[in-house]
Amino acid sequence: MTSPTQIEPRHETSRKVPRKTAVAVVVAIIAILFVLKPPFVIRPLPGTAAAGSGAHPVETAAAKFVEPIWTSKVLPTIQEKAHDIAVILPEIRADPNAAGEKYGRRDPPNPFNYMVKGAGKVIELHTESQAGTADVQIPGLTEKVALQIGPVVRGTSLRDATGHVSFNQFTNQLDYADVSKEMNGRALKSAFASIQPPSLAGKTITFFGTFTFDPHSKAPVLITPVKIDL
Repeated sequence: MTSPTQIEPRHETSRKVPRKTAVAVVVAIIAILFVLKPPFVIRPLPGTAAAGSGAHPVETAAAKFVEPIWTSKVLPTIQEKAHDIAVILPEIRADPNAAGEKYGRRDPPNPFNYMVKGAGKVIELHTESQAGTADVQIPGLTEKVALQIGPVVRGTSLRDATGHVSFNQFTNQLDYADVSKEMNGRALKSAFASIQPPSLAGKTITFFGTFTFDPHSKAPVLITPVKIDL
């Protein structure tokens, strides 16, 4: 007898979509959805305009604050009330508190800020860093002073010396700091409107500006100029 023929069961093979192809399809669908309906909106930062838009830069809050007082109050106050630095700096060195009460302005416990003027010879330029300075030797002083020539300006003396800006006018410290930066930038534009910093080397100049006195510092006082004349 012959054994019955064994018939193996037939298995239907299903067509499987390759994994990489499935992933590519999903990514493509997501990309199309992002194009048609993006989940976010790109906006320019404050004070900037979109590239190629032809729009004017948006004025910052700090610029809006400084603009009305810069030429009407800040600059006139410094030029009218500036003290001769050759006179007051020795007094400041001798008695910082007494001289500060007499000539300066501050919000305790911060150091005193001064509005000053002077004349002297530029004996050296320091441009190795972005916070450039010019050393000035002033007749009658045994020490030199340093004028900030930028492009980076340090300190807040310009904001704090005139009395036209106070922290009470702002809701937070960041806005207060932004106003200082805005004023420092305008100071450089004003001081170097008709001259360039490199041209100061070896020249005799007159200047108006502000500085903060740190009784613990051994470095020359650092003046932020708002007006420089050869």
